[in-house]
Amino acid sequence: MLLCCLSVVSLSAQPMTLTFTGRFANQYVPLSRVVVSNLTKGWQETLPWPDTVLVLSATGIQDVEMPCRASLQISQNTPNPFDGTTIVNLQVAEPGDVTVNVNDITGRIVGANHYSPEQPGLYQMCVTLSAPGLYFLTARQNGQSVSVKMVNQGNGGEGNITFTNIVETPYMASQTQTQTPQPKRAFRGSTDNPFEPGDQMEYVGFAMQNGEEVESSHTIQTQDASQTIALSFANTQPCPGVPTVTDVEGNVYNTVLIGSQCWMKENLRTTMFADGTPIPLGSYTTSDPNYYDDSTSYIPWVERGYLYNWAAAMRETTSSSAIPSGVQGVCPNGWHLPSDAEWMALKDYVASQPEYACSGNSNYTAKALASTSWWGNFSGDCGPGNQSDYPNNATGFGAVPVGTLMVYGYNDVGYYAHFWSSTEYENYTDVAYYYGVDYDGEDFYQAVTAKGRRASVRCLKD
Repeated sequence: MLLCCLSVVSLSAQPMTLTFTGRFANQYVPLSRVVVSNLTKGWQETLPWPDTVLVLSATGIQDVEMPCRASLQISQNTPNPFDGTTIVNLQVAEPGDVTVNVNDITGRIVGANHYSPEQPGLYQMCVTLSAPGLYFLTARQNGQSVSVKMVNQGNGGEGNITFTNIVETPYMASQTQTQTPQPKRAFRGSTDNPFEPGDQMEYVGFAMQNGEEVESSHTIQTQDASQTIALSFANTQPCPGVPTVTDVEGNVYNTVLIGSQCWMKENLRTTMFADGTPIPLGSYTTSDPNYYDDSTSYIPWVERGYLYNWAAAMRETTSSSAIPSGVQGVCPNGWHLPSDAEWMALKDYVASQPEYACSGNSNYTAKALASTSWWGNFSGDCGPGNQSDYPNNATGFGAVPVGTLMVYGYNDVGYYAHFWSSTEYENYTDVAYYYGVDYDGEDFYQAVTAKGRRASVRCLKD
């Protein structure tokens, strides 16, 4: 039996093949769908089924059957080199048992699996390895053998090979009702939507987590070549039994569980205290309890929230480093402004989880806490302003760079995300602790600032 592959024939441009895969830290995430938008041409397509393969040409997105091949084939793993986990496509030309092994340079088998496809097709495997080094992935079927070299640079857990997805089988339509149902085709059918190399594209993945469909970070880029695109997901588990919280004005906030702490997932945006008392909109002085509406910001309102001075955040309640937990302050009932100790607990927990460390450094956790959008550009690998190698927001906390407002009016929108704590700085009554993420900084840091400064507020569940 021969395997007929799918490709695109275009008379006007070289076709581009995009392969989508979902990722959370170093783990593979099966995709339920991918939404592809051409921002230049103004169209959008939804591609069903996990890890969809999309072919773009200047005449649209098409499927065309090409000449058949009769051989066992294996693709080069993507990415290569990789950091503990990589993806490989296996092309099977006929039914029959397939054995796949991973050997290190000494010949020792460090991972293996056995698969029995019911028909020819393109099948996807996820390979995880625990130790850096050079490896050989070999597939064998019906007397045929194919291999690829792989270079691992990280720890993905124990050596393992998992068949994760059926990318394509050309004979699905001819299968009878008595045979095992097969997934629908991963390639899109033909469309009239136009595409040209250099178009600005946006890609968003969706996957199921805890029985709910969640959204990946948005990847926006100029598309001018074939590419494997990893769509990054955050650990967006809401707090058990408390998926949202509503303030006195009716504003609804999502929650996120990080370690044992239940956090608001968005910045506070209330103009009233929990008992309905309005928060005065005052001047930029250090004594006036007030919030500040940065109406000139380009960041959407729901993500931005208000900026508050410390008096407003605390409702003019004093605190000290001796108080282990925060006070309610401006937060809704059942929630409070976190203390320095509670912020430090968040910092320590994130640093203790290897999947949140950028470049393997446990101190480099800024990206894991930073939102995926609105950051100023930065060339360093582990600053939130650069998402080319290590994606932002693995924790789901989503710190947004709304900037801060000093007494003299300075605002750094796009560069800094600063959050008040309820703790004064030792015996200094005019300054308090805050925690921050900067566009060009690798760490989530503790600092002190004047109480008259305007900063964001995140509330923590009691």
